[in-house]
Amino acid sequence: MKKLDTVASNWTALIGCVCLGLGIAYRAVVPAENPVSGALFLILCYLIPVSLFEILGRKSHRRASTGLDWETSRSPDLQRVVVKLVGFFGIMAAVVAIHAVFRIYAVERLIMPLAALQLLLPVCLPLVIAYFYFVDRRMREPHDGYHEFGQLLLRRNSDPDWPLLKDFALGWMIKGFFLPVMFAYLALQMPRLHLDLNQLMQGPVAAAVYLTTALVIVELTIVVVGYAMTLRLFDAHIRSPNGLLGAWVVTLICYEPFNKIASGQIYPYRTEQDWSAVAGDYALLMWPWIILVLSAFLLWVWATAIFGLRWSNLTHRGIITNGPYAFTKHPDYVAKSLFFWLTAAPFLTAATPWQAVTGTLSLFVINAVYFGRARMEEKHLSEDPDYVEYALAMNERSIFRGMARYLPFLTYHAPDRQGSDTARKSDAAQGLPAE
Repeated sequence: MKKLDTVASNWTALIGCVCLGLGIAYRAVVPAENPVSGALFLILCYLIPVSLFEILGRKSHRRASTGLDWETSRSPDLQRVVVKLVGFFGIMAAVVAIHAVFRIYAVERLIMPLAALQLLLPVCLPLVIAYFYFVDRRMREPHDGYHEFGQLLLRRNSDPDWPLLKDFALGWMIKGFFLPVMFAYLALQMPRLHLDLNQLMQGPVAAAVYLTTALVIVELTIVVVGYAMTLRLFDAHIRSPNGLLGAWVVTLICYEPFNKIASGQIYPYRTEQDWSAVAGDYALLMWPWIILVLSAFLLWVWATAIFGLRWSNLTHRGIITNGPYAFTKHPDYVAKSLFFWLTAAPFLTAATPWQAVTGTLSLFVINAVYFGRARMEEKHLSEDPDYVEYALAMNERSIFRGMARYLPFLTYHAPDRQGSDTARKSDAAQGLPAE
């Protein structure tokens, strides 16, 4: 079968996870002074080696999809760079203002990312200026979202490019919504690395619980880096945000503050205790259960790590066809669904039969939500002919192809629009991405 192109590399995932794993082991033994500095330390443990490998090893900056031209040298346009910087700092200020006014998250969720921003500002400010100056000289189409938004703020454009501004705003809405809370989650997990280290010596179930904590930290670190590093230089820019209302609904329902209402009250799939409280009561199931729990989470982490610097919700940042995506189009959702079933296990952990029934039914609702997310992602990514080619190929290659024979709705169908129209939209997305 034809080998499909991919923007990802298993080597990127391996290098990043190994370096991050060493950082986690160090912080487990030598705790950080505070959660924020500990989280930033792990971010650097992952970001630096992965960035170097992307540039020096994979030469991602040379890919045509970056929109950068390395063959011709263009004189810098300082005025345009200043306008882009106005756009960048303007959109940053808008994100902070929206959080301050609307209080999307609780205040304690925002203290840690604001503290991190304060620590990083002296280092990142000159890097941001240098990045915009350098990349602007190489862009085939320097008129991007930052420039358009900067022009709008400076009132220098009487005829704004509203479709471009819409994609730009959606891209930053995604980053501004998810990045702060993901960093807060990461920072809040940091103390557990050292405080819970003794769990490794308290039996196999306790050790497995500690390992899942470490894997949560791995996953969160990669996610935070992914949201932050939407840069052309690494071919990690947002090519297009998902503008489908259904996609936003099924995605946001999985995250704060909406998940507290949904999975916390409407369909509560967790009981007062989880799998670790009862696993020891079932001698024949304990070790298979532990192996399945850790395997599901390892698959989840692999499906995240393969993105490298490109992970995020609701965006198209390049098509990935290798790693776990060589076996199924949505390995992360498969892994999450399995992990939720294995760790919640309401049929074993519930105090009453009614709790067992409602918890089990709620898990089916969770599965339906992730199925909806998969469908919405496919609909968005199908604007790219590369994804259409990949998804059609997966009808024959996927490990679930046998199941699709009996459940036809699992089979991918190419969009009805003409291929030329699909290609045109893809080219437009690559030429004028949100970032």
